[in-house]
Amino acid sequence: MKRYRPGFTLVELLVVIAIIGILMGLLIPAVGAARESARSTQCGVNVRNLALAAVQHNNTKGQLPTYVNKYGYFAGGTDPSDLGNSPPAHVKLGGYGVAILPWLDAQPTYEHWTEDRYPLISTGAGDIGATTAFAGEGYHGLATPNLGVFQCPSNPVSEGRNGRNSYAPNNGLSPIRLSASGNGSPTASDYVVPGATPLEAFVASESELNGVSTAAYLGLDMAPVASGNSPRLPPTGSRPAERIRLEDLKDGQTGTLLYSENIQAMPWHRVGFLGENAGDLATQLAPFAGTQDLDYTATPQTLPYLYAKFTNGLVWHYQDPKFAQLNGLTVPPVSPNGSAVTDVWPQHKINGGGALLEESLLVKTMYENYFDAPSLARPSSAHVEGVNCGFGDGSNRFISESIDYRVYQAMMTPRGKSSDVPWKEFVITNELD
Repeated sequence: MKRYRPGFTLVELLVVIAIIGILMGLLIPAVGAARESARSTQCGVNVRNLALAAVQHNNTKGQLPTYVNKYGYFAGGTDPSDLGNSPPAHVKLGGYGVAILPWLDAQPTYEHWTEDRYPLISTGAGDIGATTAFAGEGYHGLATPNLGVFQCPSNPVSEGRNGRNSYAPNNGLSPIRLSASGNGSPTASDYVVPGATPLEAFVASESELNGVSTAAYLGLDMAPVASGNSPRLPPTGSRPAERIRLEDLKDGQTGTLLYSENIQAMPWHRVGFLGENAGDLATQLAPFAGTQDLDYTATPQTLPYLYAKFTNGLVWHYQDPKFAQLNGLTVPPVSPNGSAVTDVWPQHKINGGGALLEESLLVKTMYENYFDAPSLARPSSAHVEGVNCGFGDGSNRFISESIDYRVYQAMMTPRGKSSDVPWKEFVITNELD
């Protein structure tokens, strides 16, 4: 009698392999989706912690945090935290993240910023290294650590070893006029401010009616100087910021955005109107040359404090999806700088892709092209179809990238009817649910 060895036929084996392949095809995307869901959840926790820190800042100091501020002055000499380091005298200017450090379990880092005996500049001669590249050349390592609360797990931040950051505050209205077409990169002509001086347009954009975070230090002498209305930096000048408090969020704290994600966000400590070097902090002790005047038609690198509004935050533009209808009114709306409302640029929306529509969301960087900064100052993320946002009540929500631009403007303005949005009658109902 013929005996058969137990085993699989070729057909049976192929069937089993096919079934395994199908199961793996179903399983692997599910695992990836679960991982991204976990990363998005952690990102939401981060942005909620930023919002809660801002609420605590308001409760403690009577106002919401600013996006640029002066935190002290180092007189020069030996660094007590790194005896080999002896940097020159400099003012201690910091970005949006510095103000909320005490409520993010980073009190020692905050003290390095606020106690005058500690410098922000590192010469590199001590034991503690200085920052390089995207983090800014020459910042002190103890003042610029990587803190997990500032980093979205999904955001592929690949540049800079210090101060990595995925978030930005609500800086309100963009003070510049952009061309109506929205095609290609902006040019110098897109930055012309009709009907108002550059300073007037900038100050209007900083109003507590148009946003939540303002600049507390710009080095501005608010009086006109010899060159006209373009101010220069005086030796120790500072401009008092609009004092914006939680009670100023008249449209409701639950619907007013404080922070959101930004793929191109600069490090949390950086002051955007400075160059790449921490050594520029020392130059704040002397007036800038005439080439540093605020002139929208000049080379963008000479727009130091205007640039900070975009590199340190999110803005909304004087644009509307029904611009033609608004411009057809008997008395059409006009922006603070005297320009008519235009169509919404696709790149100004949530997860907008930069200055060129065909480019990937991740291609551009803030420092690569200064003309792109106004378009990159919008909520953006590496998540699918939206961004995490923190609100004035300390909550966080995932906001769809498909929301109407009027909803976005309403989220950004503390009181829409008193703001400079083109259509003041719009009210959020259930769009954020």
